[in-house]
Amino acid sequence: MTIQEAINRADGVKPNAFTTAEKVAWISALEGSIAAEVFMMSPAELQHFNYDADDLTKVLLVDPPYDDLYVLWLEAVIDEKNGEYDKYRNTREVYEARRREFCCWFFQNWDPACGYIGEERLYGII
Repeated sequence: MTIQEAINRADGVKPNAFTTAEKVAWISALEGSIAAEVFMMSPAELQHFNYDADDLTKVLLVDPPYDDLYVLWLEAVIDEKNGEYDKYRNTREVYEARRREFCCWFFQNWDPACGYIGEERLYGII
């Protein structure tokens, strides 16, 4: 999924007045978090995830079937920024559950000594 695809899907579910630049910044924060906390990338590698509006075609780290993380994250942030805190709590719970599913899958399939089947793509982007 690209940054633009994630934004389009979130906007389709939750129409909003936030700019593309704001949504790209939110995705950038999430991508950096995933890169650091899940993929355990170094601080130098994390600099590659500071996206801006020129990066809309950039392919995000998490592949299907877990790439909906980005859409759920955007939906949660939109609810929070709109002051819709009940919706935010609900959307955030769905996002957190999906992130846990992704992390469980990833850590079951990742072998630090040998890598995993998607290693070329993961490290090929840097």
